[in-house]
Amino acid sequence: MGKKPGRRAVVRGEFAGIDLGDKRRDSRSAFIADRLSASPEASLPDSMRHRANLESLYRHLNSEEVSMAELLAPHRKRTVERAQGARVAFAATDTTSYTFPGDSERDGLGPVNESDQGFLAHVTLLISADGTRTPLGVIDVETWVRSEDDTKEEKESARWGRSMMRAAKAADGVSLIHVADRESDIYELLVTLTAKKQRFILRAAQDRGVIPLNAEDASRLFEAARTSPPKYAVDVPISARKSKGSAKQDKAFPVRRSRTAHLSFAALPVKLKRPRHATGKMPASLSLNVVHVFELGPPVGEPPVEWLLLTSEPVNTPEEIAFVVDGYRTRWVIEEFFKATKTGCAYESKQLESYDTLTNLLAYVLVIAYALILMRALSRTGREEPADAVLSPTQTKILRALDKKLPDTPTVRQALLAIAGLGGHLKNNGDPGWRTLSKGWRKLIDYEAGYELAVALRAKK
Repeated sequence: MGKKPGRRAVVRGEFAGIDLGDKRRDSRSAFIADRLSASPEASLPDSMRHRANLESLYRHLNSEEVSMAELLAPHRKRTVERAQGARVAFAATDTTSYTFPGDSERDGLGPVNESDQGFLAHVTLLISADGTRTPLGVIDVETWVRSEDDTKEEKESARWGRSMMRAAKAADGVSLIHVADRESDIYELLVTLTAKKQRFILRAAQDRGVIPLNAEDASRLFEAARTSPPKYAVDVPISARKSKGSAKQDKAFPVRRSRTAHLSFAALPVKLKRPRHATGKMPASLSLNVVHVFELGPPVGEPPVEWLLLTSEPVNTPEEIAFVVDGYRTRWVIEEFFKATKTGCAYESKQLESYDTLTNLLAYVLVIAYALILMRALSRTGREEPADAVLSPTQTKILRALDKKLPDTPTVRQALLAIAGLGGHLKNNGDPGWRTLSKGWRKLIDYEAGYELAVALRAKK
């Protein structure tokens, strides 16, 4: 593992070399990134601390010379470099909505649901394919606003193909494996990915017609998968799931208790039939592989866990099937990433009055959210690497003063667990989440500032 500095230094590094056409503008951007990363959840006035800094931030976000694409350019470059070092990476793609409360209308925003105004963002996050699920960074973002008369989302479906092709083009020299949830189950997208020789793992939503490979085979996708003999079965712990707050979401993602599930895994090749609504220019059939994950004997009253994954990957052995399943599970990293933007960075509470300023701020928020979930990944994987990979000598000294059990030369994992302890984490509760780590980092930064102030005052005596 290479040298990986702490959260605030990570953010500074992701904006290094930014080119906004003016050195003063570049310097201001670096300063803003540093201040926002010091306390991501704080309001903009609290982050900037001084009125002059706050006014400078507002001018910066309002500037016609600044755009989200330009602000993200250095981070995207480093994301590609990290992916090139790995050679293979999962490209998790998903859409989220950002809503901004208040009675007054904000310029350029549109309806997101019945009562809120905001916009949507389609993000592609690269994640390591080495089993650690380490985030590598954001490679593509597309934002848009719905108008009042937009009642359907069909016209938005093309975003999946656009983002995947842009990511593939940007990640030159990297073998990307596109990963997406059920909303991406679009025949045209599957055709495009196959024709472009792209690797993918997409969750099926449509019970499509299939061409039977012999007389006894089923003619529908889900029946074919469910009647295919399992290749193996394992016991897997699954987490509890709370209500999403709407009947539609709870139907798609049923409420459940945590439990150990006995899962069976099957895999088979299929030929999907072209759906009736698809244009005749689409091929009449499409050959790909399917992995079916199904829970045997779920608790009474709870639906079984079931995934049906469409993939370009080989599925002939248990190891190949497990790779596909684990690849799909990396999609949860982007869900945590979105939570980091909304909760860890409190993005939807920021008091800005226009779509342009909000999307410019989003560029900073995306990079800070990347740093937040990166710290969590390092807390789980940095077992042997020395703590100076993420901490300054002063930070290590402070941590050792606060935690007497910390060794003289702690590892990354030991140091980050100590930081999580500052945020309220208990070691018996397993690995810490990014929110606990973020709270701990905030306290450590405050302690460090106090320590440096004390040193400075002592030097004046």
